[in-house]
Amino acid sequence: MTHTGYAGYRKVMVETVQKKEEILLLLYEEAIAALNMARRGILENKPRLKGEKVSRALKILTELECALDRDKGAELAENLAALYRYSIHRVTIANIHNDPDALQEAEKLLSELYEGFKFAARQKPLVLDRNSHAGSMERTTIAVSAP
Repeated sequence: MTHTGYAGYRKVMVETVQKKEEILLLLYEEAIAALNMARRGILENKPRLKGEKVSRALKILTELECALDRDKGAELAENLAALYRYSIHRVTIANIHNDPDALQEAEKLLSELYEGFKFAARQKPLVLDRNSHAGSMERTTIAVSAP
């Protein structure tokens, strides 16, 4: 699949997502996969693969942090922001020093968060309000609240 084709596929996939949880879980899955591939790039001495996947993971981590609703999520949102910043730091260190262990650490942290959000999504879904974003591509914030 070409890059343009893949981008189109991802756009359609995101547009058909009905719940914020689904978007969040997709972002986690993509970040975890990117970190895994970046680690493979280091281990197999493929700098281009490492660079592309590190860049992808950093973009997702940054978006996850920016999407936190600190007003509604308060302490939990701040704790998540700190974990995202720590992961960004570890991925950056891994990129600079070709350290696969730092990538694995970030991947493990995101995997644990992913499992937690997956469990929480089954307990209390948050439906995305499609009417508030009718016809626009505005940023969606994700409110995180304790169960």
